[in-house]
Amino acid sequence: MKVEKAYKFKLEPTPEQAEKLSQMAGCGRVVFNDSLELMLNIARKQSGITDKKALYKHLNDLPYVERKAIGKLLPNSASLNKQLPTWKKQDNRQWLGQAFAQCLQQRQRDLVSAIGEWIKGKRGFPVFRTRKLAHHSTMRFPNPKLQIAIERNHIKLPNGLGMVKYRNSRDVVGELRNATVSLNAVGEWHVSIMCLLDVELPEHVQGEMTGIDMGIAKNMTLSTDCCGDEGVFEGVHSFRAHQEKLAVEQRKLSRKVLGSENWKKQKQKVSKLHQRIANIRSDYQHKATSEISKNHAMVICEALKVANMSKSAKGDSENHGKNVAAKSGLNKSILDQGWHELRRQLEYKMKWKGGVYGEVNPRNSSRECAECGHIEKDNRKTQAEFICQSCGHSDNADKNAARVILMRYLRELELAA
Repeated sequence: MKVEKAYKFKLEPTPEQAEKLSQMAGCGRVVFNDSLELMLNIARKQSGITDKKALYKHLNDLPYVERKAIGKLLPNSASLNKQLPTWKKQDNRQWLGQAFAQCLQQRQRDLVSAIGEWIKGKRGFPVFRTRKLAHHSTMRFPNPKLQIAIERNHIKLPNGLGMVKYRNSRDVVGELRNATVSLNAVGEWHVSIMCLLDVELPEHVQGEMTGIDMGIAKNMTLSTDCCGDEGVFEGVHSFRAHQEKLAVEQRKLSRKVLGSENWKKQKQKVSKLHQRIANIRSDYQHKATSEISKNHAMVICEALKVANMSKSAKGDSENHGKNVAAKSGLNKSILDQGWHELRRQLEYKMKWKGGVYGEVNPRNSSRECAECGHIEKDNRKTQAEFICQSCGHSDNADKNAARVILMRYLRELELAA
């Protein structure tokens, strides 16, 4: 079986190479924004709305049928690519010729892909790219076999970048598919290399079946006891652990003159702290999901709608929210758990192993008895204890929920057979 695997390494460019990378990223942002402006002009003519904010609201409120109709009026990536030679000849765009053409064309393809997701309702209409947001500084090399080369601890990049040093932590294995160079919030450049691997799946996948209940006090509770502390992963709560320090640094930032050198230095401190929080969470997630996937043949999770669960309760000027402070604290705790990323990692790691990954509806999983299936609110009177009011079955509430999640999936398999 063929699977895609990404390798991410930190680059260590020279000052000259770093400046060149910034210039290339800047050219990509300009091409993205010019292409987006072209599309917005078409949308303005079609809708008759000239105000930018009102136009975006109009576009994002449209039903699928009308979005699809507008999408047919917008240029595709090939049409946008043909605009590049014209733009390069303009007096205020001549410096675009210094950037790698295929990287610029890829940014236009990215825009067209984003439009496709907007049409399907997966995201809002694309917004303009800015250098103030680090993740807007990126460039993709779509044909790495011809455009890049790896030699020990250096990677060769086109457009005059030459051999760029990188932290070679492991060998890159597989067929090169694409490579993306990106900037993070603390000013570090990274390269992500996507490869296609041939994976030989075993005839028999080792391990048990397990259901996973995801929570806040306990990050993950498994129905089996073979991983973690009796099948319990407490999590790292990295945001909560650094919240006070982060608040102090953010207050210092608020007192600086916006855009001053001291403001930039303090902004860097805040960004580094955010990066540390993310790194701690990511390290825990990879270790936990690897341990679970190695020890189980089937992993079943709840299909949690994290975006809906973490929506703000603030409301608007007409309809004020209730318990806003409490909901804000709950939202922070939910996002600190990284439930979506955990499920994403479990899905692809189980696929690499040849095991089964599935998700079930989480509705009433904490109130259902794993022994008799009885659902009642009083079954879980406390956060930790579950006592069925019908059959008297008692268990840890999270363990019971994990067993329910697994049984729901097995029942779905029986019905589908």
